[in-house]
Amino acid sequence: MKNFSHPFFDEIFYFIKLSSTNRYAEKLIKTNEAQGNFLVIASEQSSGIGRKKNPWFSPKGGIWITAAIYGLSVESNLTIFTGICIHKALIELFPEMKSTLKIKWPNDIYLSDKKLCGILSKHLTARKYHLIGIGINSNVIVFPDEFSDTATSLQKEFRIEVNNTEVMRNIFDKFSENLPDFIEGKLDVKYFNRYSLLKGKRVELDTDFDKFSGIAKGINKSGAMLIELKPGMIQPFYAGTVVSWD
Repeated sequence: MKNFSHPFFDEIFYFIKLSSTNRYAEKLIKTNEAQGNFLVIASEQSSGIGRKKNPWFSPKGGIWITAAIYGLSVESNLTIFTGICIHKALIELFPEMKSTLKIKWPNDIYLSDKKLCGILSKHLTARKYHLIGIGINSNVIVFPDEFSDTATSLQKEFRIEVNNTEVMRNIFDKFSENLPDFIEGKLDVKYFNRYSLLKGKRVELDTDFDKFSGIAKGINKSGAMLIELKPGMIQPFYAGTVVSWD
């Protein structure tokens, strides 16, 4: 990954180890040490960040990156859009997992019902930057006990060493190709719903204000998850954490 390049980025910063690519990217922006679109790559993170500041296990072998995009004229759904692009990229590289690779609203990719990838986006409004943190368990072989039943990797599933550079290149090919439509408000809802992990399942959603349960109906064009709380009553939710599904 050290020699990774892509025309979408003006600068690429590579490190053997960082505490967090997300924190480092934010530092570069606030100190004016980077300009335009740039990418921060670490072979390993000591303090990776997940959703709601939960720790993200980030050992050697995985893909741990933060893309910083300048002047992007969107306010929401960037995480969902990125998830769709990652899913498309992985399916193209590994067509044999088309039936088992799913997108979990709002920010995860699951393989064989286990977490493979997490996405974290942040908008630095005053600096006109969007940060997109991506963590993929590509070549992670051993997981801590607390993740062993809930996480997986490409190498574990396919018993091959994955080319991380090829994976990243394909992701940002898809990202840059689909970005113009996304900026125009064309979120690929049909694709998301086709590969949704949750659609048709009973879910429990924690919105921090209250908990709701019902049947997931996919997402709408605004990226909200649709839940049928009772027969005929479908409500959109724009934020929240899905704490369980079956």
